[in-house]
Amino acid sequence: MSSQEEANMGVPGVGQLGLYLVVFMAASWGLMYFIPTMFLFTILLPASFYALYSLVVFCPLISGGWPFAPPLGNWKPGQGIWKPGLGTTALIIAAAVAGPLFTTHIYPKFPLFPVGFWWGIILFTVTLWYAFIWNGWPLNQKCTPAVRGIGGGLIILLITALLWKLVNLSGTPFAGAAFDPKGPFQAEWFFGLLVWIIVWIQAFSNVLTFQQWPFYKLGHPWGEIANTLLSILLGWACWVGSLQFMSPTFSFAAVGGSIIGMQNFHGAIFGYYPFLKFKQPVRGICNFCTEIALAFVWIALLRVLMKPIVAKVQAAGLPFDINVVSVLYTLHFIALLTLIHNFYFLRAPLPPSGPPPSPE
Repeated sequence: MSSQEEANMGVPGVGQLGLYLVVFMAASWGLMYFIPTMFLFTILLPASFYALYSLVVFCPLISGGWPFAPPLGNWKPGQGIWKPGLGTTALIIAAAVAGPLFTTHIYPKFPLFPVGFWWGIILFTVTLWYAFIWNGWPLNQKCTPAVRGIGGGLIILLITALLWKLVNLSGTPFAGAAFDPKGPFQAEWFFGLLVWIIVWIQAFSNVLTFQQWPFYKLGHPWGEIANTLLSILLGWACWVGSLQFMSPTFSFAAVGGSIIGMQNFHGAIFGYYPFLKFKQPVRGICNFCTEIALAFVWIALLRVLMKPIVAKVQAAGLPFDINVVSVLYTLHFIALLTLIHNFYFLRAPLPPSGPPPSPE
């Protein structure tokens, strides 16, 4: 499709979408710089894993947009952006408050910082796995949007609580605490592993990079099982292999986090540009190679953009290097804000984005 044809159909051009991304990059940078550093890194950012969780739960992949957004929420064309935008944003904020309160005061009763980061990455991984690989099964296409949203959210929380039992807090000030699960995997090592597993969950997801090719050819549930196992295996190989020649934070935060960000931006913002004309797997191969290349450009760019924020973090005595600050900027600000705007504010003033194209 030519640029003129896209313009005639109301589809934003790549220049408009590039400007869209830059606006959210600037807003995200300003928020990270001007929000008080201790409050941001010890409260808002660990709590933001619940924002990422609820963002996905209320999106079309799990609840169908219930309760306020299209396509299955209480919204009709002509009602505008404020009901789905403000209504769903309020729910996301409520989840980002209630979730940390529950985990710090009821179960497992751990301090939000830094243990909330180790719990949060499990929550985020399970959320993406449930939405991107299992497509909200077994509730999708069988239950009402409300049951899909509430039930799916509870399934994710239950699996997160079970996987928390795999973690141990050895090598941290919290080793042996009452909330230490004393599982087989050290918490910080497990964090890096899960980031790399997310890279492959997204690569083979239903809406990004390979669009679940070739797993949809295997049928349900074998395709989902194979997809899950391969994502875990490749994530483990990337994590363990990369540690042989790079630091842990450069591996999971700079490289893994940047790939996740580029997968998200390339698919959710740019719509696989310019490879939409291809079918899978050619489209996926082109997408993946482009996203890897863009990730390294992104790493270099953030080495410059993040310096003032890293200086504030170091002055506050917080244990975050430029790699970790960069991934938090990429995923917990830019990705979070653009997806909220895209799903719930319907990408205004640009035209709303449509469903992903068929793989073939």
